[in-house]
Amino acid sequence: MPKIRSPFKVALMDDDFYALKWNTALVMRDPRTTVVIEADTPRELLKQIKQQGTPDIVIVDVEYAANRLPVDEMLSAIRKEASDAVIVCNSQYGERETIETAMKFGIKGFFLKNEVRMAVVSAISYAAHNGLVVTPSIFDLLPSQYTFGPQLAHVLPIWKPNPRLTPQIIKSFWLRVFFGMRASLAADELYVETATIERYINQAYKVLTDGWADESYLFNVDFSELSPED
Repeated sequence: MPKIRSPFKVALMDDDFYALKWNTALVMRDPRTTVVIEADTPRELLKQIKQQGTPDIVIVDVEYAANRLPVDEMLSAIRKEASDAVIVCNSQYGERETIETAMKFGIKGFFLKNEVRMAVVSAISYAAHNGLVVTPSIFDLLPSQYTFGPQLAHVLPIWKPNPRLTPQIIKSFWLRVFFGMRASLAADELYVETATIERYINQAYKVLTDGWADESYLFNVDFSELSPED
């Protein structure tokens, strides 16, 4: 596989509209990555890859309507159309059978959605440069050759709150990025000025890309234990 350089061209497929837009927002706002394909079905993803060419990284949801292309056929087709691409799987449930199927196609990442969350760009960047990366719950379900020895999978770190991201900044990020709320409406929701919301978002993204304090520290924060800002 040829070495790829950032910013990575990323293709995304998820039949959950909000999950798709969530990951698109994260990938687009990070200087290491850019979105070149967005699709809500496997067939649409493959169609766009044929039309637009091979992306560097393909992130696919592996749980979707049963009447759509089976996971093994989807991954096989991606390998055929984009043989050099890094393939990463997102999962809501982490079924062992699905994980084992995915591993047969040389994927470089398998994440539970509620574990990877904001760390998606760091996770796929690691996968592109270093090899297989998984979230903690997935590691326990991997075939044995990936749990020790030379093919040992890298496990994403345990989530920790980032001291530089206050509850207000985190809430602002959720409202603006995840829910797509306009800055003025988010400001009304949090009882602050619109300019304050934009400042919070800029601060969040600064922390997400400054190296020592990465995405993996943003979530699993108990707001009740932290002092509010403003």
